[in-house]
Amino acid sequence: MRRWFSISLLLIVTACSTTGTPTATVPAQPSPTATLAASPTLAPTATTQPSPTSVPTATPISSDPRTGRPAMARGTLTQRPYITMIDNFPAAYPQTGLDQAAVVFEALAEYGVTRYMAVFTPELAEVAGDLGPVRSARLYFVQWAMGFRAVYTHAGGSPEGLERLAADPNDLVIDIDLVSLESRQIFDYSRRSLQREAPHNLYTSAAQIAQYVDDRASDSAEADVNDVGFLFEPEAPVAEPVSTIDYFFIYPEDPAGWRYDPATNEYARLRRGAAHVDAVSGAQLTFKSVVTMEVFEAPIIGDDKGRIDQQVIGEGRALVFANGSLQEATWRKDSESAPLRFYDQSNAEIMFPAGPIWIAAMPSLDNVSYQ
Repeated sequence: MRRWFSISLLLIVTACSTTGTPTATVPAQPSPTATLAASPTLAPTATTQPSPTSVPTATPISSDPRTGRPAMARGTLTQRPYITMIDNFPAAYPQTGLDQAAVVFEALAEYGVTRYMAVFTPELAEVAGDLGPVRSARLYFVQWAMGFRAVYTHAGGSPEGLERLAADPNDLVIDIDLVSLESRQIFDYSRRSLQREAPHNLYTSAAQIAQYVDDRASDSAEADVNDVGFLFEPEAPVAEPVSTIDYFFIYPEDPAGWRYDPATNEYARLRRGAAHVDAVSGAQLTFKSVVTMEVFEAPIIGDDKGRIDQQVIGEGRALVFANGSLQEATWRKDSESAPLRFYDQSNAEIMFPAGPIWIAAMPSLDNVSYQ
């Protein structure tokens, strides 16, 4: 298994985008729940639960009162959030900007390696400096981004992801494909780092994203974002917390994890047993809440780069870690345009402590351990 995992990591760089890199020869590995006969676009799961109830706070909480970091509270946004796809191949370590995100999605790309989708809210909190390295889109990331009405920045993508973006000209999302812009000799909205090898050296910034919208998508800048975001309430740490969270996506040899600090009521991130740090600050990433959600995934039959698809429309199981506690939950996303939301066992929408949320979408919650 360790030899296979090492080979897979070496070959994933050849399969992460459609920008001309060589094609990997190692076949994709299905998750424990994958169905090889699944079609590239997976059928949504039927929603059988009763209509959910949600009770927003009278005054939405838009930031962590202790740190000022953003909390994407429903009803506080008036502008599209920014979403950036961020590389998680080892050559991309350490990344830049994840510590400024209001929400981060962590999900599989190919060969067991994950990718990040970072959601930023520059109207709620300044987003400074570089963001990246920027990598390619996948259909399921695009579908999540549509629920946020985001400005979506990426570097190329899978055929399915790019086709969906092309079919949605600045409606649900504003599409910024940095690789396409580079191919047209347009370099105003990104930069290449000389300290890293391509394709792990492409960066953008919130300022460049805003400039793109002003220059090329001003007619689509306005969007109805009143329904975007989550519900928050004042934090209430429990007396006997769940202090450790560990999980893997496909390979146990490639774990991620979190350690809860009751003094700050935050979770500090580990990657392969070491602190996951930001390239600029050097500080370990910390988030106020951690969610693990189970999504059906399967290889795309006939895809020459071993790509997978994930079913992110419908509903499924989730575990919500916040305030040191654990809640069994259900995630729901009724359509591409619908937001992703989480509900407790009584079907009430979950309210998080104010601050950033990390969402890990994996093939099976059996891959999560905690104590």
